[in-house]
Amino acid sequence: MGTTYAIGSDGDVTLPSGYNAELQTWSCSITRTTQVVTGFGDTGTKRKQSAIVDLTGSAGGVPTYNDSSTAPFPLSGTTMNDVAGGSISLFINNSSPDSLDCKIVFGAVFSSYDLSSDQDGASSITFNFQLADDNGPIFTWSEV
Repeated sequence: MGTTYAIGSDGDVTLPSGYNAELQTWSCSITRTTQVVTGFGDTGTKRKQSAIVDLTGSAGGVPTYNDSSTAPFPLSGTTMNDVAGGSISLFINNSSPDSLDCKIVFGAVFSSYDLSSDQDGASSITFNFQLADDNGPIFTWSEV
């Protein structure tokens, strides 16, 4: 079987209910903390890797409006009601059937939102998120 390459238009992102935009991009960083455990008499540095995985990232696109449920993030009147967060799916390849998906799924909280609009007509929104899942992210990678 030949090699298949994922390109940007194969990707996708699913945000929790109440987070709305025409999404066009996402990125994430997956990290683990390391600790130096070098002792007296050692001649090289020894490190221990934590078992805890962290994930931070963002998704961005164009804000939507003029419908009953297009607020960019959960609002209740003039108050932000976004503390619950929710499940996020980041797709490298969003396929049908789902068994061909390449994705990362995790519970997240949102740390910030960036909104912009310029005179030339471009408007954008970015949702910045952080992992908030006791079990860590779930990775699915198609190897069919």
